[in-house]
Amino acid sequence: MHNLIVCDLDGTLLTPEHRLGDYTRSVLARMRTQGIDAMLASGRHFQDIRTFADQLGGHGCLISSNGAAVHDCRSRLIDCTPLDPECVRALINEPAFADVHTNVYRTQDWLVARPEPYLLSFHQGSGFRYRVVDLRTIDGSDVLKVFFYGAPARLHAIAQQVRERFGDLIATTFSLPVTLEIMAHGVSKGAALARVAQRRGIALGEVLAFGDGMNDLEMLALAGTGIVMANADPRLPAALPALRVIGSNADEAVARYLERLFFPD
Repeated sequence: MHNLIVCDLDGTLLTPEHRLGDYTRSVLARMRTQGIDAMLASGRHFQDIRTFADQLGGHGCLISSNGAAVHDCRSRLIDCTPLDPECVRALINEPAFADVHTNVYRTQDWLVARPEPYLLSFHQGSGFRYRVVDLRTIDGSDVLKVFFYGAPARLHAIAQQVRERFGDLIATTFSLPVTLEIMAHGVSKGAALARVAQRRGIALGEVLAFGDGMNDLEMLALAGTGIVMANADPRLPAALPALRVIGSNADEAVARYLERLFFPD
């Protein structure tokens, strides 16, 4: 029995255009009439995720910034694990990383040093936008994650460098092959999910989770039933070979799976 459903957004619940499909909306709306909600868990910022949750008619807990923040059904921050400020300052001011695009998620906003139109294409459905600032002027506090956008090979080299330099201060993951995400040590969607489930008195074996990226790995591994998208990063099914693979986000496969599960007739 599934007492908690948790779903990633990009590459999973959202279409390739980063929007909620009409079929997905209709299935989740039907589920809500039966008292069944799907919790959203994403690398996106809370302000961004909340827009999609509102489009679905409201929300329970929302896991954002890869688990660095959790908000309750009233949009109150109930769990927050920021990065060490000194670590943030070192990451955003490192001259060796000037060849990649640096992004900072604080609890209330998204900061960048220079524009990057490609990243905004992910947020057409929500309207969430970055602010261009001189990152050297921020003190590094209240930062949920730093992420770098660039060529995959370069990002893997940076990931190795920051792990060697900062050790137990950080956790790294990839939401996409072109985005390296850096959070505080111990932060992941899986760790946040475990805390939410514990608060609600739900065993992890009763959780059904869907994902497509490496930042979903811990969440899918912890869930009683983890489902991988056909369009997933190839490293994800390779790391979790026992999990079922369904269709792609282009076919709104999550909604089709949920409809068959809850409304078989």
